[in-house]
Amino acid sequence: MAVTALGKEKVLAVSMPCNSISTDFEDAKLVADTFEVEFIKVNLSDTFEEIEKSINVSFDSMLSDEAKINVKPRLRMTTLYAIAQSLGYLVIGTGNLSEIMVRIYNKMGGQ
Repeated sequence: MAVTALGKEKVLAVSMPCNSISTDFEDAKLVADTFEVEFIKVNLSDTFEEIEKSINVSFDSMLSDEAKINVKPRLRMTTLYAIAQSLGYLVIGTGNLSEIMVRIYNKMGGQ
């Protein structure tokens, strides 16, 4: 939709793997190539692991599985908004039906 509305030259696709499987990146690259949009990869795995480590040390406890799950979309949104602000772009995207069904929609990185 973004390519239709704005033109492919005004769209930047960002892949943000965070301990993700390789096929996720390959699928994202395929979509970007299909629509002929610029595509960059920002690997968030090390960032996620460092945040988890820092919190666990400071908290003197382990993050819950639910907390770990919610850190990833927040990292992705932080990354997207930092890139967008640096380039003078806007962040656009769609919701994820499974997130909406369980009432966890993270467009702005929150619930």
